Amino acid sequence: MELKDIKHIGPVTLDTLYANKIYTPKDLLLHFPKKYTFYQVDNEHAFCGELLCFRAVIATRPVWIKTIKKTKAFVFYAYVNERKIKCIIFSGDYLRFKLQVGVSIICYGKYKEKENEFSLSAIFFDDFTCRIVLDYGIPEIHNKLIQNAIEKIVKAGYHIEDDLPDYLIEKYRLGRMDEIVRLAHFPKSAVDCSKVYRRVRYEDFFWYTASLEAVKRLRDTEMKQPKQVERAILEAEIQKLSYELTMDQTMVIEECLHDLESSKIMNRLIQGDVGSGKSIVAFLCSLAVIHSGYQVAFMAPTELLAKQHFENAKKLFPDLSIELLTSSVKQKDKAEVLYKLLHGRISLIIGTHALLESKVLFHRLGLVIIDEQHRFGVNQRRMLLEKLKGVDALYLTATPIPRTLGLTSFGDLDLSMIKTMPKNRKPVITKIVSMDNLSRLAITLERHLALDEQIYVVVPLISESEHLDYTDMTQALSIFKELLPQAKIGVLHGKMKTSDKDAIMNDFKNHKLDCLLSTTVIEVGVDVKNATVMVILDAERYGLSQIHQLRGRVGRGDIQSYCYLVTTKEGVQRLDILEKTVDGFVLAEEDFKLRGPGDYLGEEQSGFNSLNFDFESKDISIWKCALADSKEYISKFMANEVQNTRLAEIFKQISLKKTKIN
Repeated sequence: MELKDIKHIGPVTLDTLYANKIYTPKDLLLHFPKKYTFYQVDNEHAFCGELLCFRAVIATRPVWIKTIKKTKAFVFYAYVNERKIKCIIFSGDYLRFKLQVGVSIICYGKYKEKENEFSLSAIFFDDFTCRIVLDYGIPEIHNKLIQNAIEKIVKAGYHIEDDLPDYLIEKYRLGRMDEIVRLAHFPKSAVDCSKVYRRVRYEDFFWYTASLEAVKRLRDTEMKQPKQVERAILEAEIQKLSYELTMDQTMVIEECLHDLESSKIMNRLIQGDVGSGKSIVAFLCSLAVIHSGYQVAFMAPTELLAKQHFENAKKLFPDLSIELLTSSVKQKDKAEVLYKLLHGRISLIIGTHALLESKVLFHRLGLVIIDEQHRFGVNQRRMLLEKLKGVDALYLTATPIPRTLGLTSFGDLDLSMIKTMPKNRKPVITKIVSMDNLSRLAITLERHLALDEQIYVVVPLISESEHLDYTDMTQALSIFKELLPQAKIGVLHGKMKTSDKDAIMNDFKNHKLDCLLSTTVIEVGVDVKNATVMVILDAERYGLSQIHQLRGRVGRGDIQSYCYLVTTKEGVQRLDILEKTVDGFVLAEEDFKLRGPGDYLGEEQSGFNSLNFDFESKDISIWKCALADSKEYISKFMANEVQNTRLAEIFKQISLKKTKIN
């Protein structure tokens, strides 16, 4: 059977399925619903103010009242528990003709006591007590068409083999894949959905942690020549610093030196809060490697940050041969840098990920440092490991990783933590401000400008969007020109040319600008000590960790700094914690609970692509089971393989085994 043989799947639908990576009947069976919506009729609690289903009888014909973004709103009256009450729903014209007086309906919505009306999101014209509506997440194809196609495939006797080992299915009573497919697409109760949830969660975690374990074992089998670290030279450089290293910085340096001096390849992730001093740790480790006779590559995610690291490195180590390699370097200069790099005339090269291109060749590369890459997934780390044989790797992230996520998503890395902050660093004071109070905030901003301080304003959108009701750059510029008429204001966003971005940022650094309106491109690493105020517009749209990153752009100097979270919504309670703590590790844990691993890491990088349900804390126990089981499985898998089979091939086989559940 092929997809094209199924009734109602024509050429257009087929193209849409292909575009969504559904090529075979098996792919369609394993394309599980993205969302289950439960409708349980409950008239007893209809007026409780919660979203629920209830029966009603239409009392009046609907009246169109207004249009919001091309969507019509209809108002009608209905009898709910013998009480005549106003109802409002946003819908197309088709509903107007179906809502006839005297018709019995089932409504899904919420009673608003203050307005004494029901706000409805769905109306059903057939009777039921309980219904489960599936959403496959393909807007171009009706959900019912997909469900009907799946029903035909199931009735044709299509069988799906279980990739998960039998003993694990039996151990946790997870159910065979044929049964799980049936429950996923034709659930009769919440219990059925729960069974699907357990199987999908466990299987995804199992194969992902198995991949991690394979990468870890691959790493452990690769050996290198231990580096001879000149500790006296390193200690002398530390003594030259204008400040004293914190206890955590000293401890992490020691952990890195131990890795460098061992025959095991270093693959260490240093996580530290914004401003905790990770960069100096990385530079001192670079110095140790350089004095051992090797070269160091330092990669940053943006040109802006790469240039900043380059300038800092030149100040720290004026006697070293340090070069910068980015896309804006002229071709002639780039050719010279590549020549010098190949012939060992450059000790430290700083740039973007372009440093990993095939034409970039080293004389004797000993260490790669990757800054701000907590979104660097396990597959990318494996590729890096295979590309740079025998090279030590050090990762830096200013986004603290929740402990649970660290154990799973970064299980193949050694973790180091810098928690103590440098002395005399004043914590940024954070306050939540209503959009309606911007004029009052402007008075405060004027005071900062009068003291010759500078301001960042983070704007959610570059240009106006039909789908997102957030402030765009044009609106923000108009607002702040009016609020701060004397200020010199600049604009920075990701769609600008690199040269223009650099020019604006340099103007801000050199205090030619008082206020910088920017998208989140300033989130990573930008260091302007005179910037003491961070204003974040529509703060409710960001995660806690991202806001923490953004406010880390201020408070870099000795002056007390402030962060103002401007929100248009009332009672955004999750933002309250930002007023109470500046501990990035606490915020990371809270963010993880609220948003889950997909949002936290970015789905493409996290390895959690098949998580179709909202993250819940109960998944932690599933993770732990999957982690322990996958380690045992890898041990058995390796024992059954021919002795000379390379671990990289084992990793590839495990990756292929992973069930495709979208």
